[in-house]
Amino acid sequence: MKIKCLLVMPGKEVQTIKIPASIKFIKSFIGENLYKIKLSENVFIIANRDVNIEEINRFIGNNIILGTFLIISIKNNRRVSLKKREIRKFTNMFKLRKHKKINIYKNECVEEYYTNQKIMKQKNAEKNKKEIFNIAA
Repeated sequence: MKIKCLLVMPGKEVQTIKIPASIKFIKSFIGENLYKIKLSENVFIIANRDVNIEEINRFIGNNIILGTFLIISIKNNRRVSLKKREIRKFTNMFKLRKHKKINIYKNECVEEYYTNQKIMKQKNAEKNKKEIFNIAA
């Protein structure tokens, strides 16, 4: 069975697509490590956790979604097609022009991410030195 859903890719407009309702297909399409974000009573975003920080896609409130994601309706634990009203609503919500801030925040977020990574590496290196010193002593 195929369902109608929305595909949102970084830097591109929202697209309505028909895909098989199987989780196997969704995992092959989006990625293995999936998570859901609730948008409304039956509508969810399905996205991949293992995405590069540089693939900033859209904002939801104060949260940033990375990489390609799907907007799917789920009722009674089954994936079903979005209604026309939902397609219109979420297509409008995720229009690219409404998310212009992405490029501004992208540079800031990426810089902050790599700065935090560098700090964590330094802390881990210091911790490892202390542990090696304690073992050697």
